[in-house]
Amino acid sequence: MLSAHSGELSQTTGPGGFLYRLFASTPLNSVKGRTVLGFGFATVLLLGVVASAAWQASVHQSDLARLEEHSNTASLLQTAEANAAISGLLLQRYVISGEETYVAEIQDHADAAQASMNEALAVGTVTGLDGAYQTGTLLVQDAARVSQLMQSGNVAEAETLIEQIVPLFREYRIELEAHADEELAQVASLREQANATALLTLVLLIASGVIGGTILVVAGFAITRSIAKPLASLEDTARRASAGDLAARAPTTGPSELAHLGVVLNDMMAAVEQNTEKLRRANDELQERHRQLSDARSQAATDPLTGLGNHRAFHKQLQEQVEAARKSGSSLGLILLDIDGFKDVNDTQGHQAGDEVLRRVAKTLEEVTGKQHCYRYGGDELAILVPGAERAMATVLARSVRAAVADMPVDGCQGVTASVGVAVFPECGPSAKEIVYRADMAMYSAKASGKNRVNVWGSSLDEHLDGIAPRPDDSGRRHADVVASLTSALRARDPQTKEHAERCSWYTGELATELGLPDAEVSVLRVASLLHDIGKLVVPDDILFKPGPLTAAETKRMQRHPSDGANTISNVPSAANAVPVILHHHERFDGTGYPHGLSGEDIPIGARILLVADAFDAMTEDRPYRKAMPVQDAIDELKRFSGTQFDPVVV
Repeated sequence: MLSAHSGELSQTTGPGGFLYRLFASTPLNSVKGRTVLGFGFATVLLLGVVASAAWQASVHQSDLARLEEHSNTASLLQTAEANAAISGLLLQRYVISGEETYVAEIQDHADAAQASMNEALAVGTVTGLDGAYQTGTLLVQDAARVSQLMQSGNVAEAETLIEQIVPLFREYRIELEAHADEELAQVASLREQANATALLTLVLLIASGVIGGTILVVAGFAITRSIAKPLASLEDTARRASAGDLAARAPTTGPSELAHLGVVLNDMMAAVEQNTEKLRRANDELQERHRQLSDARSQAATDPLTGLGNHRAFHKQLQEQVEAARKSGSSLGLILLDIDGFKDVNDTQGHQAGDEVLRRVAKTLEEVTGKQHCYRYGGDELAILVPGAERAMATVLARSVRAAVADMPVDGCQGVTASVGVAVFPECGPSAKEIVYRADMAMYSAKASGKNRVNVWGSSLDEHLDGIAPRPDDSGRRHADVVASLTSALRARDPQTKEHAERCSWYTGELATELGLPDAEVSVLRVASLLHDIGKLVVPDDILFKPGPLTAAETKRMQRHPSDGANTISNVPSAANAVPVILHHHERFDGTGYPHGLSGEDIPIGARILLVADAFDAMTEDRPYRKAMPVQDAIDELKRFSGTQFDPVVV
């Protein structure tokens, strides 16, 4: 038998002992050797049979040639005998009749007889023909003398000579007939011999075909049988391996090529088994790492207190949903919710109670809208994304959320309410950032107008101002209408200024809340931020829209817009609290600003906050004469001018 070690074959003891090992060392141990030897033996045998048949065929051809020679000789002798007989008969008639016409015929037949004899002698197959030839020559001469005697009138002498040569003619004919019979007998013998040779040749050819075919069939069967079983074993091993049985091994016996193939296949299977085990361990490790990464990603995107998506996850999902809505031409609703009086809960009952309120509110939002749409935006603010929702649908859902929160039981609290703001893409803004601004402003509007209510960002400024600026009577409504008209006029003249004002309103609200300003001051600051550029209504277009730097005169004119705006708004009692912020929002902390050159804490806190928000938005938004600055660069710029242009506390 053969055993495999490191991909090579080594001979060992086996069932056949010495003979088996001896056989294994011969060419018969390989498919190639067996095929070559088998077909070589068949070829040699066939060549032997074919050579024998060819030899027999050559013998047959030789016999046929000899047969033809003897046949021709016999025919020549018969022709000579016939011509001699005719010549003798004509000679007798000539002597009797004396007609001269016989002379030519006698001579012709005599010459023909001699010509046939000459050809027979030339073939050389008849022995003893020379004597007959000489006899024929003498008879021809005697016939000539008879003709001469007749022509000279010696008839009697001619008759005497005829009587003498007639027996010679008879003997000559008999001798020729005997020689012809001998040739014919030789022809018959050669014909029988040729027929026997032809039959033997045919038998040999048939035998060679039968023997060759038999040898090919037997050799093919033997070779096939010697390799069929090892091949079947190899096929079975391959099939088992393809079915996943990596422990399958092929036999290493049989012809050397197949045995070597079995060794190689076994080595390959062993390598595959080892590598599969390595892959399995690597896959287990990869799955574990993937699980850890998924957990890490989930933790990174999940608020640990409420279990909702965190601030980062909210902005990522918001951006994706806005892009999807933009591509599909659909809408996206955003609901921002701020828990009313949450700071009081933390101050009076402790942060654990506040955490419980946040958890209960988050649970309520999940029950109303589904967890996949809810996020903790920050602090006590929660957010809900509603893909495909238009204004009406988003408003209905926001009201359901507000009602569910108001009806939510919370231990240790007298009741929890929430102020809710709603904005819809693309109706309320063309980008994710704008939608957040609008929803946030709508939420602060709801909070400032009495809390526990829903405010939807609409198309008219009157809706946005509702509740931000107090309006105790109908005159307040008229004043708000005046402010709305002024802002609408500014928006119609310069939409970019209007969007800038809305972003500043959001920034200042966030900053004011972070600095701990009361809700009433936050509301006033947000109104002031919306209206801080209202004085630009009276700035000439060639200055307001100039793409390049302003001249000294143009700069002086532009610096009057805070005073112009303050004068305009001072005539609206409901917005009078916003006048100081509007008037001083370009004052610098070091006293180098305008219009009055105030410094430090002499500048109203709202104006100091608005200056930072105004500068940050100007740096992070595109302008006709420059591209937007990265956010971090803008923050660094604010810090660089902290204490000179900006209040360090606000920065």
